[in-house]
Amino acid sequence: MKRFNTAFFVVLAFSFLTALVSCSNDVIGYSVVLWNIPERQIPDGKVVPVFMKSNISKTYLIGVPESDDRVEVPLWKITAPTSKSKAKKLAASRESYDQQYAVSIIDGLPIRREPTNVAKQVYRLRKGEIIRTIVTGVGDIPTVGREKLEGEWYQVLTSTGVSGWCFSHNLRMFQMAGDGSYEFTEEVLVDIQEKDDLLDIALATLWYPEYYAKMINNREIDLKYMQDDYGFDPGSDTGMLKLKLSNVSIEVPYEGVTKTGDHIYRFNNTPIQMTIRNESTILIRYTDDTGRPFSVYFITIEDDVRTLIAAEKSRREKVYSNLMRFGPGYSSSNYGNLNFSGNNLFRWTGFENLQPAVISMDAKTSGTVESKYFVPKNLRGKWDGILSFTFNGDSRDVNFFYKMEASGLRLAVARVIVTTDPSTGRDVANVTEPSGAQVMYFHN
Repeated sequence: MKRFNTAFFVVLAFSFLTALVSCSNDVIGYSVVLWNIPERQIPDGKVVPVFMKSNISKTYLIGVPESDDRVEVPLWKITAPTSKSKAKKLAASRESYDQQYAVSIIDGLPIRREPTNVAKQVYRLRKGEIIRTIVTGVGDIPTVGREKLEGEWYQVLTSTGVSGWCFSHNLRMFQMAGDGSYEFTEEVLVDIQEKDDLLDIALATLWYPEYYAKMINNREIDLKYMQDDYGFDPGSDTGMLKLKLSNVSIEVPYEGVTKTGDHIYRFNNTPIQMTIRNESTILIRYTDDTGRPFSVYFITIEDDVRTLIAAEKSRREKVYSNLMRFGPGYSSSNYGNLNFSGNNLFRWTGFENLQPAVISMDAKTSGTVESKYFVPKNLRGKWDGILSFTFNGDSRDVNFFYKMEASGLRLAVARVIVTTDPSTGRDVANVTEPSGAQVMYFHN
């Protein structure tokens, strides 16, 4: 019985191999070579017979022209098998593009699904990367301002099999032989800049406004001007550049990066220029819709922005909770009664002695309070912080230094002068204690 089973499987295996060889001898169609096959010196544009397709290894078995040899090639290297006449017709229609390849002279040049600048990106070329240009097509010409770029749309193929459309303005054409050999002209070699490690680092980094460093070092987080989406994102993976601050929000696609000077780069088709100072500092220059130029420094930071924001919110909440815990009511014979009732609300009655010098005559007796300014270093031993009262009926802040004591609360007027940085739109507060400022004491 064992001998019978062995003989049976030997016959079955032999039959399977015979069938496989028989199938591999039958032509299933003809294809046009899309990318040269240098190991067998088969140039692109050649029509070849196809004998077998493997979905497992993702290859075709094709015949080597003028030979009985066969060779396996990746599926993407040839067109889908069809009749011999159709394959020859397709090859003839593309004959003028045979052996035509191109090299990208910039980093990040996109290959798109359709020949238009707004079509979805399917690939981004590295500087010096080679692609096959298959045929030209009709599409929307990209522009810089109002001027159209020189070039045309090409249907292209990468060396890994990605296909799509690429505009030729930042491509340089050359011929490649069937054995894979080619030579760049001197002009092309000049255009292909050497690998720029500093640029690669900058493009892969998420940058934050320079003023974040001062906020972090001084532990003075301004929640209005530290947001988790503020900063500069070069969008190296998406091709979508993002610049966001309190006074600007730019989100635009770009067609690669061009070096215009020593460590100076222009994001093509955008109003953005970047100067790389070092691995942790860049200068971004941009022009707004009115034509006004701005320059803003951005940096890298080790801290997590969301964690910093959460910690500052917690600090402010603790200030108010302490006012509630040690009060919530405070009383002064000269300056009235001050009560805190939760949710940053306050009620202050009897403050007539502070009007109009400190508190506006329009101010009502209720409003909200927060701790958004910070005590200068030279006064930190004297005061715990600053309370900013916003009275209903008056939108202006009334700011006081405060000190929590066992028996009550001390207040003194804080002078806050705010100036605006036009480049970032950030309001910068300068806090001082007026000379001879009267200290107000409220019992709890």
